Amino acid sequence: MTQPFSLEPFAHGFLGPLIALRLPGQPRRRLTLQEATILSRALDAVAKGASAERLIYMSPVASDCDFEARVVSSCLVVVMEGFADARLSFEEAMQLAQALKEAADAWLQGVTAEKEGGDEWPT
Repeated sequence: MTQPFSLEPFAHGFLGPLIALRLPGQPRRRLTLQEATILSRALDAVAKGASAERLIYMSPVASDCDFEARVVSSCLVVVMEGFADARLSFEEAMQLAQALKEAADAWLQGVTAEKEGGDEWPT
């Protein structure tokens, strides 16, 4: 099954390690590791019904625009002004949550290993 999202870790000269999130019909969002982890937890909680929240709002520090994910009866609808809505089933939202967590964890492990070796960021 093809995922309706893609993630790409990369290093920013000032902000350090980031994760780029792409959803169909919307521009790339750049998330810090902390933002990726927070978004992962929020997506997982609403997709599993563990949270009564109906809206996830995020304004990533490394991106030029904010966005929100609206929780509806059968999915999450990611809304960004001026672009097509991106719909994620709850299963896809949980997959995105897991992928964000794994990407952030991998970066954090790499940063820790590299710093112990004297380098600033992994390449």
